[in-house]
Amino acid sequence: MHYLFLDSTLGLTVGLLDSSFAWVELKNLESKKPSEIIHAEIFNLLKKYNLRWQDIECFATSGPGSYTGMRLSEGIVQILEFSGIPIYSFYHFEVPKLSGINKGFWITNAFKGQVFLYTWDEHTSQKELLNKEQFTIIENELGYTLDVQDPTFSQLQSSMNLIKINSATIFSKVHSQRQRVAPYYFRAIDEEFR
Repeated sequence: MHYLFLDSTLGLTVGLLDSSFAWVELKNLESKKPSEIIHAEIFNLLKKYNLRWQDIECFATSGPGSYTGMRLSEGIVQILEFSGIPIYSFYHFEVPKLSGINKGFWITNAFKGQVFLYTWDEHTSQKELLNKEQFTIIENELGYTLDVQDPTFSQLQSSMNLIKINSATIFSKVHSQRQRVAPYYFRAIDEEFR
């Protein structure tokens, strides 16, 4: 069994994992428009490794992210799901916790002058949408982000890097729990497009 990985929350990342959840290939394609290349990238990846749709299951990140970006991979995994292919999904802010990190914060740009902040410890967790000027780095805590190119977050660790180096831990947990989460947008749809 192989596992396709799709992430269009920020740019596009496409990957293939083997049956032990180790990377066969992982491609980050931020420099190109995801909607123009996602179909070809998936096709080429499966063709390169001589895989058919019946040979795979699929993992996807379900945000948080922009509405347009997230709908891209979510639309594809919904079609695969309707075709009977098992789909598993998780949120980027869960990645440190899934990696075994018991306390910290995860933050990313939420657009419209806001940031999304997720904090957790062994007992609690909290999600907040803050105006960007309200946020300051939480001292003495491990901080993570998906958005390492944003100068505000450049000193934080990358949750995508955790996915790269802790693939077996993260994907085995999500797979064993049969986790499939709904897309997480920063704001309600009517508020996003107001």
